[in-house]
Amino acid sequence: MGYDDADRPVRRARAVALVALLAAPASTAIMPGLALARDPGPGRAIPGAIGIALVTVALAAALYRSLMQDEVAAGGAVRPAPTDVALWLALLASIPLAAPLGGADWSTWAWLGGSVGGALPLIYRRPVVLIGGWLALLVAVLAVGSWVGDPLGYGLTAISVGGTVAFMCGLPYALWRLVGELRAGREARARLAVAEERLRFARDIHDLVGHSLSVIALKAELVERLQPNDPGRAAAEAGQLRGLTADALVQLRSTVDGYRGIDLDQQAVAVGEALASAGIPYRMELAARPDSAAVSRLLAIALREASTNVLRHGRGTECVITLDRAGRDLRLRVVNDAAEFPAESGRAGTGLAGMRERFAEFGGSVRAGRDGERFVFEATVPCQTGPS
Repeated sequence: MGYDDADRPVRRARAVALVALLAAPASTAIMPGLALARDPGPGRAIPGAIGIALVTVALAAALYRSLMQDEVAAGGAVRPAPTDVALWLALLASIPLAAPLGGADWSTWAWLGGSVGGALPLIYRRPVVLIGGWLALLVAVLAVGSWVGDPLGYGLTAISVGGTVAFMCGLPYALWRLVGELRAGREARARLAVAEERLRFARDIHDLVGHSLSVIALKAELVERLQPNDPGRAAAEAGQLRGLTADALVQLRSTVDGYRGIDLDQQAVAVGEALASAGIPYRMELAARPDSAAVSRLLAIALREASTNVLRHGRGTECVITLDRAGRDLRLRVVNDAAEFPAESGRAGTGLAGMRERFAEFGGSVRAGRDGERFVFEATVPCQTGPS
């Protein structure tokens, strides 16, 4: 499954939060709409309907923008978004248009101002801007209340509506952000698992190569100093230097083979631990068994490469690893619903191209690609064949 499908839980939480946020525009329109229906004068009904619609649409747009933005700065954006400016302009324009509807009995504009006030914490995160917006709304509500003859009733209505909207919309919005943070944490754990494995390998290679090269460098320097005055001893030291170089090469190959030569069972345990530590659910079923050490090492390499790809690129909800028999072949499959295999590398022994070369030596094959909505890595190798 691709990136969008991997984000399915986050998108579901976002959809739930978005539906809950519709309570704010809905509360903006319900009571003023009733006042609009009860007002017999078309001279006030038409402008009132325009004012209510302006505030409702502008508030919905501002909330949608706030919810759907990918990243929100901790302190909020200093520069207002166009939807925020449109909200304030619509609210200002609605005062002469909608405030006369219903008079003091319906507190029409108090519903509009209260709904916007309750939604402000979801739109602004800078305390100064938020408090300034609340104060501006309070002044406007009291002024309109005085205009229609009931400032206290207007103020109490606006406060109660604002508190209800803030509670109804704040909880799902906080839940959506929490889901996003949890997903980011899981990706961070996956990257950490890959980085730890790389560091472990790099540390072992550094310890081995660093020591060997230091000794070789000292021997080479000694040979250089002895050559003009003591050619015989220089030749003996050169022989030792050649032996040290050969030993270092053997040790280096042995270390690398220790990683490459790990058998399938050991690699399966390591992969399970890495996936678990990265927070990626997995299921592993190794029903078949390799019939030789060489095939076991080959499948271990394939499993390591495929699982590393899941750790580095996977954002899905499940990874399924199976090893079974397909006719006369052993078949290793690593299926996940998000990761894509990186582009083939031109360097021998790395990436998908390197694995294809390895399996081709055994008469096997490797493929990686989409299978419906999932990404499948599949490696097959004939039973009881291959180099020793």
